[in-house]
Amino acid sequence: MKAPTIRICTTVAWGCLALNATAAPVDFVRDVRPIFEKHCYECHGEKKQKSGLRLDVKAAALRGGDEHAPDIIAGKAKESPLMKMVLSEDKDERMPPKGEGLSATEIAMLTGWINEGAVWPDGVDVVKVKDKRDHWSFKPLNVISTLAEKPAEAGLKPKASFIDAFVIAKLKENGLAMSPPAGRVAWLRRVTFDLTGLSPTPEEADVFSKDSRADAFERVVERLLKSERYGERWAQHWLDVVRYADTHGFEVNTERPNAWPYRDYVIRAFNKDTPYDRFIREQIAGDALGEDAATGFLVTASVLLSGQIGKDAPSIRLARQDALDEIVSNIGQTFLGLSVGCARCHDHKFDPIPQRDYYAMQAFVSGVEYADREMRGGDVEARKKEAAQLVAQVRKIDDRLARFVRWRTRIRSAA
Repeated sequence: MKAPTIRICTTVAWGCLALNATAAPVDFVRDVRPIFEKHCYECHGEKKQKSGLRLDVKAAALRGGDEHAPDIIAGKAKESPLMKMVLSEDKDERMPPKGEGLSATEIAMLTGWINEGAVWPDGVDVVKVKDKRDHWSFKPLNVISTLAEKPAEAGLKPKASFIDAFVIAKLKENGLAMSPPAGRVAWLRRVTFDLTGLSPTPEEADVFSKDSRADAFERVVERLLKSERYGERWAQHWLDVVRYADTHGFEVNTERPNAWPYRDYVIRAFNKDTPYDRFIREQIAGDALGEDAATGFLVTASVLLSGQIGKDAPSIRLARQDALDEIVSNIGQTFLGLSVGCARCHDHKFDPIPQRDYYAMQAFVSGVEYADREMRGGDVEARKKEAAQLVAQVRKIDDRLARFVRWRTRIRSAA
């Protein structure tokens, strides 16, 4: 039995391959991987991935590099960028860049492998790469069993919180026990400070001390949650997360006179108990949901003003990119718990964010501009009417003051 023959078409510059009908399929492990190991891994392997191309791992190799992915087009060797670079007559483009390049046999093997479908079996990679999508922040929350399901065994009261179970378990590990229950006035001070940021009034403390009803504690909590002060207190935490400020920061720290509608929106959202998913949607697309003020989230972070930007074209473009980067980074940190901003310059080295995804997010917000505009939705119309009434009252007062000044001037001149 004769061995299969391989015939190289040297008459065609592209270096096409022809296999006769008796030739065995090209085997990746036996025929292709040794070529990659010998010529490619130095620049496209575990330690280095020039142009974003890695050839020692199946998923990365078939995905391709940064500039012309995919580099391997199954069934189409002639159209595959990998083969075009291997066979390029331009020495600055030809791969590998060192040495004499691939031999005719090696080129034939790669060409045949790609034309046969670029079959790369699973489980044959020497290097195992962790799937970046297997990230803690992408995993759903799990409902776990707690000691609070059996409060008596955990030494808890029948209506104890499951959080108490975790606290008690950790205390026991360290040979500690719960502190004695707080007195009524101490508990009232704690819960009032926690929910509203204010201390209870002497009258509230007196009433609660004398309240013997079984649900006295629950009544206090419900009263505090209904207070407008609750939204003001807890909105502070969200405003800190999104880096809200009434001024622009930077060197001159100029005022943002119309930043307050977003602040008030967040307070209203807490007091209305707005569902979290709705809260997110309103801040990203509030203009489409009747909550214009919510879109202030997009520009809560630092935005350079025209006087802080150089007048040359490169400085203007850079400032625009910096502004968009602030928006993208703010969305990533606030809603995703990811430091997306690192991918502005390169694939993120820790979080699973490629540079391609960063600029896809930037494209989504690229139409956002920092400016003032007329508000819609909510109680805007009522506020406009109230403002018009106040302006009219101020004008009347100004007119009376002006008449008074004129009369006083006349009296003094007559005297």
